[in-house]
Amino acid sequence: MFRPFLLALCVLAGLLLLGLLPEWGVGEWRSKPVQLLADLAPRDLSKGNADSATVPVSKDSCKSGVACIADYAMDSITNMAFFYAALNDAAVRPVRIAFVGDSFVEADILTDALRDLLQQRFGGCGVGYVTIDHVAVAGRKTIHQKRSGFSMHSAVDKHFDVSLPDLSGYYFLSQDAASVELAGNGDYSPRLAKADVSQFLLLSNGTPISLTASTSEGKMQQFTTSAQSGLQAVIFESPMHNVRWSLSGASGAVCYAVTMDGKTGVTVDNLSLRGSTGLTIPAIPHERLVQLDAVRHYDLVILQYGLNVMSRGKRDYTAYRDQVVRMIQHLRAAMPRTAFLVVGIADRGGKLPTGEVGTMPEVTPLLEAQSQAAAMAGAAFWNTFEAMGGQGAMVEFANAQPPLAARDYTHINEEGGQRIARLLFDALTWGYEMHQKKNS
Repeated sequence: MFRPFLLALCVLAGLLLLGLLPEWGVGEWRSKPVQLLADLAPRDLSKGNADSATVPVSKDSCKSGVACIADYAMDSITNMAFFYAALNDAAVRPVRIAFVGDSFVEADILTDALRDLLQQRFGGCGVGYVTIDHVAVAGRKTIHQKRSGFSMHSAVDKHFDVSLPDLSGYYFLSQDAASVELAGNGDYSPRLAKADVSQFLLLSNGTPISLTASTSEGKMQQFTTSAQSGLQAVIFESPMHNVRWSLSGASGAVCYAVTMDGKTGVTVDNLSLRGSTGLTIPAIPHERLVQLDAVRHYDLVILQYGLNVMSRGKRDYTAYRDQVVRMIQHLRAAMPRTAFLVVGIADRGGKLPTGEVGTMPEVTPLLEAQSQAAAMAGAAFWNTFEAMGGQGAMVEFANAQPPLAARDYTHINEEGGQRIARLLFDALTWGYEMHQKKNS
């Protein structure tokens, strides 16, 4: 019995000694703190002792209780005014928002509540753009979806053709016979249960492709794509609760998504990609983005990234800032009448060197890089960290009853998404009201 005891004692002594070592690393990799007795020390679990992550940004006069959007529009770039002006036309045309991000918003978390709030205010129906498949499709509460005869490819795969994806970061190759069915979940929100128009987005190589669209109401229509090469949107107009698209003789066709939209009002498209940094966006061919703008114009593109960029011990995000600037410039070159909004990284909690759980100190420099990128590119910036409560907010979200975030102190849940969606909705509508006053 002495030997196991001696071994345990040696391990304990080794771990205690590791706690005395300073943080070290090799290249981008950094060691994690080892504090064996940290849990025995009294601490404030909600705040931690990270640096302040408040990012000062210039704003218009802001309503009390609203975390306002900072619009860094330059003289030659209108930016958010494009979106605010489009809202004035929501009664006669669709106003589209692309929410492009990572796993923070996958499964339509946050975007579902934002969509519902905007549609209540400005009209609209339908779930918008839905990729043929998705790694988180089973967890998405806003839709019912079935698909067959497609292979999925995303920008985070090892073997991936960077010339093929659209803004979602996905593309799908069809077999000879393939189909996809989509319905909005009316039990989740009544506005999802109906739509007036559906698009099927695919890439044509000049060979005509036959498609059939049908609804449970008995409406059916056949289509043949044009011989023109490039991104095409096949449009099916009919009142619908669901839609089924079928392809025949289309082996190897590059497909993207099915949409369910209203003819007027606001549409919010969730374009989330797990593991993405967004830095593959500049690799999307310019002509593909130009074609996307022609067939599905976005009045606002929201860029939400950061989870897969931040790494422990890294404090210099200058290179990332410059890459975000190039990302926005690449998109704007193809979408000159679109507003761009950078959504800063949310609070992220972790165990600090003191053993406390609180805001990771890397949040501060990353937020600063994101806000600087927005300013340098003439885009807008919204400080998610500040809006959700600042220091220790994610720990408070996770400890709330009911919980608003997962215990990884990184990802929000449905309830947390609703909270942040309301904050972003308030910021967007306040900006819209200020735009109206300036132009009245």
